[in-house]
Amino acid sequence: MEKSWCVEVWGVVGNNTTELFFTRREALEYFKNIRKGLSSSKYIITRDSIIEIENPENAVYLTDLNDI
Repeated sequence: MEKSWCVEVWGVVGNNTTELFFTRREALEYFKNIRKGLSSSKYIITRDSIIEIENPENAVYLTDLNDI
C-alpha cells in the first residue's frame, strides 16, 4: 500500500511541515489540526486549502496524489 494523500505546507504556516499519509482520514486529521491553530481572520480557509491573506505563498493544501 502506498501513501496516497499529502498535506502540502508551502512557506511558513506555524511550525507545520508537509506530510504524506496512507488514507484521506489521516491526512484530513492532520489538516484539521493545522486549521485549529490558525486565526480565521488571517487565512482564507476552505475544505481543502488554507491560504494566508497577506502572503498567499504561505498555504496548506490537502492533496489526493492519485489525482495528479
